[in-house]
Amino acid sequence: MPLRSLSIAIVSPFFPLKGGIARFSSALHTALLGKGHKVEAISFKRLYPRLLFRGKTVYERGFSCKPGNEALPLLDTLDPYSWYSVARGLRRRKPDIVVCAYWFGLFAPLYALIKYVSGRKMIVLMHNFASHEAFPGEASLRNLMVASADGIVTLSQHVAQEVQKSYPHVPVKALFHPVYEPVCNMSSKEEARRKLGLGISEPVLLFFGYVRKYKGLDILIESMPEVIRRHPEARLLVAGEFYYGEKMFRERIDALGVGDRVMVFAEFVSNDRMSLFFSAADVVVLPYREASQSGVVQQAYGFGRPVLVSGTGGLPEAVLDGETGAVVRSLDPSAFAEGICDFLDSMKRVCYEEKVREYATRLSWEVFADGMVDFAGEVAG
Repeated sequence: MPLRSLSIAIVSPFFPLKGGIARFSSALHTALLGKGHKVEAISFKRLYPRLLFRGKTVYERGFSCKPGNEALPLLDTLDPYSWYSVARGLRRRKPDIVVCAYWFGLFAPLYALIKYVSGRKMIVLMHNFASHEAFPGEASLRNLMVASADGIVTLSQHVAQEVQKSYPHVPVKALFHPVYEPVCNMSSKEEARRKLGLGISEPVLLFFGYVRKYKGLDILIESMPEVIRRHPEARLLVAGEFYYGEKMFRERIDALGVGDRVMVFAEFVSNDRMSLFFSAADVVVLPYREASQSGVVQQAYGFGRPVLVSGTGGLPEAVLDGETGAVVRSLDPSAFAEGICDFLDSMKRVCYEEKVREYATRLSWEVFADGMVDFAGEVAG
């Protein structure tokens, strides 16, 4: 524990903006406040230009914030004056440390300006080393940001190693992605399946979250004929907002003849509806082609559900293979089908939910907040 409380400014998307980064930063904000630190949450009034935003809405439906936990929507990515105004405010208020959430290269100039104008010590909370959709000049932008950073916190050893390899002079702290506790009461499996029209004894797989190319939904769809051949009652739920290819996926599901075993819910799943899908599932499947880590794993653990993940990036770090889920090392659909079937067979002898709930206690937001503050104290001197 630190000897004194810190004054911390976090620059990031926060609720009511939707998405994994906003959810992470909002949970971190709450945990730091709970530890007695003074926290200023600086959010965005406009996060993405319309050209870069492919979703249907930018806000979380039905969101409500506890009094005292509100974020200030001060930044506009298209208005450099808002950047300068925020940086000047930080220079005036003099927090001990500024924490900037990084996941996309285009935000590097903003963070570099904040560091230069504010003059405060800055930690970069690096969700991803590289953007999921690479673009020309990204490495140069990341170099600019890292040159401005006094330290970097990562959510996996995988990302920490990438940082250390490319920037050996910068202090790095590898932490973990904490578990998201359900924000509403969890439905019973029976009730959730009744609402979704599923049988209580059917093995149910869940693919959850934004559908983007790197998440490999196509790999999972292509594996389903073999899964159904070996487990005829198996069902796949796809629940998330499509950023590409909804029509293509629906046509492919029909062409493979698995339309009666795959249910697609093409929608952004808000917190109040999330429980329905996780409660109904036996396992959450992440066939990602690349990943630093994934908040979906931590959502699954919060609901007591095991995960089946690809062996890419930092995903295997979050899984105790054979206890909290399983890792499939190949991205070939036949290998994924084999991994899914092996997992479904193992459910008869392994009580995954009990092991998941025990493991989740090690990955709390309070432990993460302590690790972040200890590192911030070192960086701030």
